[in-house]
Amino acid sequence: MTEIPMVDDSPPEELRCTTCLLPMQYQTKKNEKFLWQCFKCGKQYLVSGNTNDTVEESWSPPR
Repeated sequence: MTEIPMVDDSPPEELRCTTCLLPMQYQTKKNEKFLWQCFKCGKQYLVSGNTNDTVEESWSPPR
């Protein structure tokens, strides 16, 4: 019988941009959400501390 390996669902050590795959950098806390930004493409993530909330994506000009 073949065993199916367990999925590693531990939190990632870094948040990567889904567009350019570079590590995103933490900016500030805004409206009780953590703002992360990619400095190459300008994509932003608003990540809530509540695990039931979704991650919000937005764009801003790259720096």
